Amino acid sequence: MRSRFLTFTVFGLLFIGIGEWDLRARKTTPITKLNDFWLDFCVGNAGDAIRNPAISLIRIDDGYEPLRIGEDETVANDGRLSRLDFATILGFVGKMSPRSVVFLPTPTFDENLVLNQTDIVPLKDAAMRLPKITVASTISNDGEQAKEAVPLVYPALKLEGEAADILTFTRTVAYPDPQILQNGIPAFRSIESARDLLNEKSIRVPLIAKRGDAIAPSVILAAVAAHAGVPLDQIVVKLDGRKPVIQVGEIYTIPVAADGTMPVPPHSGVTTSMKSLSRGEDGSLKETYHFTSLTVDELAYTGEAEDEVAKRILVNYQAKFESLKENLVVVGFDRTADRRITTAKGEILSETTLLARAMAVIQSGRHIESWPGWARALAILVIGGVATYLFRLPRQKFLPISLAAVLIFFAAQVIIFSTTLTWNPPFAGLSLFALMLVIGMVIPGGSGSARKTTTSI
Repeated sequence: MRSRFLTFTVFGLLFIGIGEWDLRARKTTPITKLNDFWLDFCVGNAGDAIRNPAISLIRIDDGYEPLRIGEDETVANDGRLSRLDFATILGFVGKMSPRSVVFLPTPTFDENLVLNQTDIVPLKDAAMRLPKITVASTISNDGEQAKEAVPLVYPALKLEGEAADILTFTRTVAYPDPQILQNGIPAFRSIESARDLLNEKSIRVPLIAKRGDAIAPSVILAAVAAHAGVPLDQIVVKLDGRKPVIQVGEIYTIPVAADGTMPVPPHSGVTTSMKSLSRGEDGSLKETYHFTSLTVDELAYTGEAEDEVAKRILVNYQAKFESLKENLVVVGFDRTADRRITTAKGEILSETTLLARAMAVIQSGRHIESWPGWARALAILVIGGVATYLFRLPRQKFLPISLAAVLIFFAAQVIIFSTTLTWNPPFAGLSLFALMLVIGMVIPGGSGSARKTTTSI
């Protein structure tokens, strides 16, 4: 038994070290793929604790070519899009009759270009054909209130409790375009002065911010409320309980920190290819996209039904196009230069993708956290205790009891996940149990028959 346990301890510590190193490595490895598989399994068995999100992301990527009028008309020297560009994009979205739309860009325009001149209002016309749009701004707490020419009025949320820790702002530094604001509700996209929300270990996004005594919503919060049909005056920020939450009507209960931020878990299982399959009345399979993305160029084919190439694309993308009618439509930049946010998994995201992912986390309830260090250490000690017991058993009992212990250990983790939405990376547990099985079957025990033989002599 002693040789078994010593071998288990030496190699077990090695496996634990490999697992801990991988958790901190910001790259994709076979172990991270195992983590993703295990998390998907836990999510799939979480019951009502997790729902499907409903996000369709319209990405303005590197492939988008700004519009021109005539051969001599030039685009802005810095590559900025025109009002007509954004009006065209919203026009494509409007053709799909979406339930709700959030517009993330806060563009500035070169007024010398014909495409931007305000004697025509293409952006307003396109916006007015959509349902009320959640329109983004950028805010700051740099104290320069005097430089804010026209204060942007944000909707105010109800507050219960003390708001001393909520992130504050004094002015808007990037405004929505007035044309789109004609049919928009302003909400902030980011707080320029809050620079400690993104780091290598965690990403937090602000859901609320305070100016004076008023609490304003972020685009994340305002957009998910709009899609759920919850008026902003029915959102309550509750900071007087044991854990701070934001209550969105009776639809969502969002756990937040005291400063009003929400972590975006790197292992939430949220990707831009979430879909499910169901059978229609005629027996055919139907794809439903819960989180998907389309580029503007792909979206443009919805208006080219007579083109043969467009017809083939429409067939391949029809399920994604149909998602625009049911999902929350998020419009934003996702160019290579926009991808500057690195997650703990090593993913490189644009702000647009991060905000869309945060919305999906709220919609699906995937407020997932990994076990704290002490809980992972306790799990390892439990496995060590199980090994100490099993190594005393003869081989004919060792194998069935070991397999039962494996099933009980991981079944308990699934139950814990479904009740707390906390998960434990499986590599350490799997490797320790596998090591235990190998040692128990290969290395003979030091007790039992051997001691009896010694006594008879």
